[in-house]
Amino acid sequence: MTSNERIRVAALAAMAAVLMACGGCGSQRITFIYPNEAVNLSLIGSRTPTIYIDTVTDMRPSVQRAGEGHFLKITFPKDHAWEAPATTIYAEALAQDLEQTGLVELVPLAGQADYRLSADLLSLTCTLQRSATSYVVTGLIGGAVGAFLGGGSGNSVKTGVAGALAGMMAIPVPTNNHAEAEVRLTLRDRSGEIVWQKTCLGEVEQRSYITPTARQDQELVNRNLTRAVKRADACLFGQLRQVLGDRSKPTPAPAPAKPDSTAAK
Repeated sequence: MTSNERIRVAALAAMAAVLMACGGCGSQRITFIYPNEAVNLSLIGSRTPTIYIDTVTDMRPSVQRAGEGHFLKITFPKDHAWEAPATTIYAEALAQDLEQTGLVELVPLAGQADYRLSADLLSLTCTLQRSATSYVVTGLIGGAVGAFLGGGSGNSVKTGVAGALAGMMAIPVPTNNHAEAEVRLTLRDRSGEIVWQKTCLGEVEQRSYITPTARQDQELVNRNLTRAVKRADACLFGQLRQVLGDRSKPTPAPAPAKPDSTAAK
């Protein structure tokens, strides 16, 4: 292989590395398209309690905020990839889910509410994970095809390398997709006392075939992360309903005192 051919092969390798590292570069900001899902959790036979959604605090680990990885393991979306802050995203999802369950009535002012509800966002993330073997296999397949097309000529090495790089970029490989949302809700009464607190984790696992350079972040957020949030909220609301139901029951009146038989004598 001549020096010019070596330069071309090196350039192809460098271009492939840039494409793989910048998969998804320049893409649009990720939006959280939260699906409607009405489930009736209303309290039967009692007044619907009013709730004011107070603060949503971001307590996610730094790896979720900054994102990481390009090849074998990718954590996304990073903070600057979101169209809105993660706390705003979850606050809107929480309000939507509460309204669609009929469990409570949301009010705009804290002074109008029976309870104040705050949230700690502990996790909101997606992860893609691939094995190193998948890159090797796709590279070998692409290299074999490229060498075959070279026909055993002096260009077969060059076409083989180019084919290996093309195979690594274009052939879908098995990819494990994981999405999770973990939230802690805290319910306070009018005096500010905590009457209930619970943490729930929602997870979604999926295995699919995606090319190594593909970054289907928006699609995976829509498909998996929204479902993870739904599962976390469903866990929280089931227990919140029990607490609100117990607190709405009237306190039983004390039993009347029995007459003193000694005094009667």
